[in-house]
Amino acid sequence: MDLKFLKQVSLLKDLTQEELEIFAKKLKLVRFKENDVIITENKLSDKLFILYSGEVCISKKMTMIDEQEQIDKTFIVLKSMYHVFFGEIGLLGFQKRTATATANTDCELFTINQQDFMNICIDHPTIGFKVLLEISRKLSSILEKTNEDVLKLTTALIYALKG
Repeated sequence: MDLKFLKQVSLLKDLTQEELEIFAKKLKLVRFKENDVIITENKLSDKLFILYSGEVCISKKMTMIDEQEQIDKTFIVLKSMYHVFFGEIGLLGFQKRTATATANTDCELFTINQQDFMNICIDHPTIGFKVLLEISRKLSSILEKTNEDVLKLTTALIYALKG
């Protein structure tokens, strides 16, 4: 297990070396080929992913106003050099995924499921607290950005309807 890499992931940055080793024992390395779907929007899943190598595309289905068909819209491309994690909602239980994650290149990811994470939380509450705090920070940041986006879109809609 590449502990040096894991220590650079924001999710795990506050863990001590001993805590990181405990957490790492529960991680599994999975491989995906280019264009493989890792997570499917609206499907239930209970896994968190840490991108170890390669690139992953995060997209959402969008319905076009003048058409009834849905298209995939890519919102972000995650790269392993940034030590990113995604799918954190899965650690809170079987949840519908809010986006689709697709391998943009061949990639390797570390993954942990909700049951393994809950076992860590029970046996090592400090680890669980630190990881959940980082997940809360990320979700808070996403919520803040979403609120800003909704305000901008609402303002644009008001101006469009007036003019």
